[in-house]
Amino acid sequence: MRKKEKIILASGSKSRQKLLKSLGYHFTVVVSNFDEKKINEVNPSVRAAKIAFGKGEAVAKNHQGIIIAGDTFTVCREEVLEKPKNINQAKEMLKKLSGSRAVGYTGFYFFDRKNKIKVSKTAITEVTFRKIYEEEIEKYVKVFPVTTWAAAYAASELYVLGLVKNLCGSLSGWAYGLPTEFLIPLLEEAGYKPKPANT
Repeated sequence: MRKKEKIILASGSKSRQKLLKSLGYHFTVVVSNFDEKKINEVNPSVRAAKIAFGKGEAVAKNHQGIIIAGDTFTVCREEVLEKPKNINQAKEMLKKLSGSRAVGYTGFYFFDRKNKIKVSKTAITEVTFRKIYEEEIEKYVKVFPVTTWAAAYAASELYVLGLVKNLCGSLSGWAYGLPTEFLIPLLEEAGYKPKPANT
């Protein structure tokens, strides 16, 4: 029986960690500290893939194993919504999302050096938000750590799912920043099969 490569998640994202754990994978977290500002790319799909690639490559330089990385952001009304700098900016983002169609871009990177497999691509999810009420926004920004979330929301939070009217695309990519439709087949090829785990 061949020895499996260890899995390394090049991300400090709690959502990505939670998803991997729920699939029964054992992994090590190594935060890349990659400077996303280095990526000067207008096309959001290409930008997401390039950032994920940069994060993954930064970790792959100094670590052996299967490297997984990702990057997620939202575009609404032709504006990229990054992490809000303060509560007021978070409120403005939520008002922009209210009743609007947004697109979530999740860059994905996978590098299995042993099997000579390297994948870099983007999962796209179209999301239409319901109307988000003013008083709801006021309470929302007090309850949740909105300045730590791109576009002031984390789809892994149950309440956030209640803001969605409909969705088309990668559910795990949008909600957890890791598109399982890409990830699972690649890990299966490396000898890792998903199994239910109580997280």
